[in-house]
Amino acid sequence: MTGRLAVKNGKYYVVISYKDDHGKHKQKWTATGLDAKNNKRAAEEAMREIVANFGGEGQPAKAAPKKQDDILFGDYLNKWIEIAKPNLQLSTYASYKVKIKRIAPYFNERGITLKGITPTDIQTYYAWLLDHGKKIQTCTHDHVVIRRSLEIAYRTDLIPVNPAAKVEKPKSPKYEAKYYDLKQLKTLFEYLKGDKYELMYKMTAFYGLRRSELCGMKWESIDFDKNTLTLNSSIIQTSVNGKSLLIKKNIMKNAASKRTMPLIPEIKEALLKLKEQQERNKAYFKNGYNQEFLEYVWVDDIGKLVNPNTVTHHFKTFLEQNGLIHIRFYEPRHSCANLLIACGVSLKKIQEWLGHSAISTTADIYSHLNYSSKLNVASTLTNVFGGETMGIGRQDDEEAKALLTALFRGAEHE
Repeated sequence: MTGRLAVKNGKYYVVISYKDDHGKHKQKWTATGLDAKNNKRAAEEAMREIVANFGGEGQPAKAAPKKQDDILFGDYLNKWIEIAKPNLQLSTYASYKVKIKRIAPYFNERGITLKGITPTDIQTYYAWLLDHGKKIQTCTHDHVVIRRSLEIAYRTDLIPVNPAAKVEKPKSPKYEAKYYDLKQLKTLFEYLKGDKYELMYKMTAFYGLRRSELCGMKWESIDFDKNTLTLNSSIIQTSVNGKSLLIKKNIMKNAASKRTMPLIPEIKEALLKLKEQQERNKAYFKNGYNQEFLEYVWVDDIGKLVNPNTVTHHFKTFLEQNGLIHIRFYEPRHSCANLLIACGVSLKKIQEWLGHSAISTTADIYSHLNYSSKLNVASTLTNVFGGETMGIGRQDDEEAKALLTALFRGAEHE
């Protein structure tokens, strides 16, 4: 009895040549499920196993020897994430756990093992996600987990290659930031007057803050003498094993995220009023005042930290109740970028203001807004070629500057 590999319709098959009970030569074709491209080594391993377990035509196959180092891929994912946990931030660990809960059953139900998983298996999984109504971003996020876990398996010699490295990464459509224009922001600020989160939302728009940066703001980071605000801490809300957790971090998302911003008079005045109110609340509630979050700026009347999810949900409800155009809580950050661009601020300065790690990120997200710079280029070229100077209106610029100056006038935090 011998075996050899054959390719049919782009797939590897194992062809076993043997003699039946009457001494007649026969062949048995067995599909491996492996693509012919870049899978020869895996196909050879599959051939050895198929030949070793072949019992002949009409005879039961020999029981496959159980390999201690080959497990179902979904089981491997669950083991890997626990081993990797010490090297992951808790929020990343929680995020990966959620994704593995979706990924693992798919591969286990199909009997796909760690050693047997192929690029086609992974690509088919992404197609399955899309067929079942998931967005392309889900494929992209799951790809990170699958590739990272298989890279560890490859580095520890559990598999000869990382099959995910041969898979074309799912491409998300180019993200185009949504934002409020000047008139919409003015309307938003008008409606915000008296809202309990008014100051939080206005500071988000002015500084372009991420939610984690906003909720993690500490009093010690505010210098009322030098009029500066330093963003150097954050609060992230996540879920681990079904339990909601608040993760307090003194390390920012990236080095550029740690930045010092100017404290304009309107913001300074509003924050001082907030601090005075918190001191009155401490005196009023005495032992009933929460002592755990004294260093944080955003707490409720009894000192309990304002929940990040609560801020997000309240923003959504607030827009709905006031008939305002829906944007996500993250998108006042984009509105801030729009204001800066309208004022003629360079992308480099916007990168520093928003805390992007690289200017390429800023350019990729906001290049479609930077129309004024394109007008300047067009005007320059027109002058070079002897044409008339293009008129570039500055009304929006002046309007944006005026809005920035008056952003916090009359802001109250109740």
